[in-house]
Amino acid sequence: MGCDHPPARVPRVETRTDCVQVTWPDGHAGRFPHFWLRENCPCPQCTHPEAWERIVDFMTIPLNVRPDAVEADAVGLRLTWPSGDVPCDGTRYSWDWLDSHRLERDARLARKRRIRGWTGSTISKDSLAVPYDAVMVGDDDLERLLAHVDSAGLGFVVGVPTDRLVVTEIAERIAFVEESHFGRHFDVVSKVDPENLAYTPNALQPHNDLPSRQHLPGVQLLHCRRNDVAGGDNVFVDGIAVACRLREQNPAAFDLLSRRPVMFRSVAADWEIANRATIIAVDEDGDVVGTRVHPALLGPVDIEPDEQPAFYSAHRELLSIALEAEMQFSFRFEEGDCVIFDNARILHARTAFDATTGYRHLQGCYVGRDDLKSRLQLLRRRGTEYRIR
Repeated sequence: MGCDHPPARVPRVETRTDCVQVTWPDGHAGRFPHFWLRENCPCPQCTHPEAWERIVDFMTIPLNVRPDAVEADAVGLRLTWPSGDVPCDGTRYSWDWLDSHRLERDARLARKRRIRGWTGSTISKDSLAVPYDAVMVGDDDLERLLAHVDSAGLGFVVGVPTDRLVVTEIAERIAFVEESHFGRHFDVVSKVDPENLAYTPNALQPHNDLPSRQHLPGVQLLHCRRNDVAGGDNVFVDGIAVACRLREQNPAAFDLLSRRPVMFRSVAADWEIANRATIIAVDEDGDVVGTRVHPALLGPVDIEPDEQPAFYSAHRELLSIALEAEMQFSFRFEEGDCVIFDNARILHARTAFDATTGYRHLQGCYVGRDDLKSRLQLLRRRGTEYRIR
């Protein structure tokens, strides 16, 4: 005997003067302005069916456009527009798409992804590691690696060959290599005449790479080809967790570091790069989205004299949090390790090492954050149709 399924409950639709209000069966609602509904039409007259970009000239759509007809069924909402309007085959939106694009602030905040910062005791290298052979041939394992970088800010590829330049191969498995004034890739070794503190055996304080650039390098890869020196342990700190801790401890200090841009400068024989930016980056909702921390490249700090004492006090408090043992995840690079981390989020550091005891050679490069996130989304949507509204 067949099983009868109850009919799907269709949301309630009300056409108003300037919008269509949709109320879902559970009571939550959204208002969708007529122009917004017209401009986002996915029909072939309005959106290119392959490129999936808008082809309708939105400048020709009247701002006070109103639909001639609004219909609701179990599939979604259908709208018919005036015949004198820009050509359109009729607009169809699914209920799920409309629900996931509600315009009210509470709806946007509810669907917003908020990063949860970590402390050193909550992560481990083993939990974030994926074998090199698996990453280079399997999309499932590549997706797992990129998911680590997306959620924790870092991931590891282990068992990487050390007999050749491999870091750019791993980068190109993700996306494109993002070049900087260091070139397509760089070698982190101790030099006689270093143009960067990374090329010395000195300890490095927690920092984001290259804050002197207007566009901060997105994701950094570091591959260990050799490491038999005494010392030189690596340290990672979640910059978002550090900034959030500062906001809890000292809201005024947080406000100053997230509001006042300061100068970062990098000068060498072959470049001179300077940029002003805030040390803590926040979005429109006040959520921390990244940091620009680099004590060695800071300044001269060019803010009002009266704010200088408060700035340096706030900066020192932020650095003190980053230096707390509980905030730090420390490990020693093994030959064949490659770490991948979000440079806008993760602060990295190093203890000093004795260059007379052996040789330490890391090779690195950068990948754009947008490109990594795009690659991850492509891997996640395998087999699904993205051109659906």
